[in-house]
Amino acid sequence: MKNFISIFFVALSFYSCTEISDDIEQNCGTVSNVVYESFNYCGSLKENPKQPTSLIINSDEEMQKLFTTCETFAVALPDFSQKRILGLLAGPKPSSGYDIKIQSVIEDDCQILVQYSEKVPDSNSGVFTVITYPADYVILPKSDKPILFKKVNPIDDYVVVGTYYGFCVGTDCRRFFRIENEKVLHYLNVNYGSYDFDQYNYKTLGFKDDFAAFLLKIPTEIKNLKGQTKTFGSPDAYDQGGVYFEWSEDGVVTKIYLDNDNSTDQTQNVVNFKKAIRDKVAELKTKL
Repeated sequence: MKNFISIFFVALSFYSCTEISDDIEQNCGTVSNVVYESFNYCGSLKENPKQPTSLIINSDEEMQKLFTTCETFAVALPDFSQKRILGLLAGPKPSSGYDIKIQSVIEDDCQILVQYSEKVPDSNSGVFTVITYPADYVILPKSDKPILFKKVNPIDDYVVVGTYYGFCVGTDCRRFFRIENEKVLHYLNVNYGSYDFDQYNYKTLGFKDDFAAFLLKIPTEIKNLKGQTKTFGSPDAYDQGGVYFEWSEDGVVTKIYLDNDNSTDQTQNVVNFKKAIRDKVAELKTKL
């Protein structure tokens, strides 16, 4: 892990963290992905940050210090003997439409590097003029290694592959994975027919898949649909299930729904690609 710029996030007034110096350059062995998961909590911070902030929560007591009580529903906190919560808070923003997102977490023998991105609303966005406090939280394994931060560009290139059944019982009813150049996400508890994946929690699988190789399998006729949504056949019309494919290239999203049956509108190339999606889902399930 070499030649990155670390960004110092100051602490909340009632919380402490260690300052991170700039231009840290170390090479401490093999770099690997850290297995982490998203975290959402219905309580709110007792004190909003006045500037960009990072925080690490190591116990139930620290949660109670930082957040109001979550009364709407029970939230499972991590096992703080093994895990901790990392939060990145962007500070006050003048309107809606701003965002901060943890993009990846990697480590070597010396340190942990958290790569994150920030979003600013463009001039055409319909935003509300109200002070907002964008934040993102993840659950990390416990570690004594220092955490460094690096701002990166948002990830605009990815694919989502999935299989789904409506009338189904068990863990295999809906399986969805997002493959990026640096990591793979497993989306949790996806609702049938509701495939806006920003709303779902996820876990990373802790390894890099061959994203470029999978892109080569996309047939030309699907590539030519760039930015469109298309359904092939009648997925799950009689409980036979379906196959899902989402492809984002430079932020332009194409969505495909495929009948598990080889309907007449599926060319052989599309049928072959459908099998490639199923095979990839089956492969990624073995990594869970």
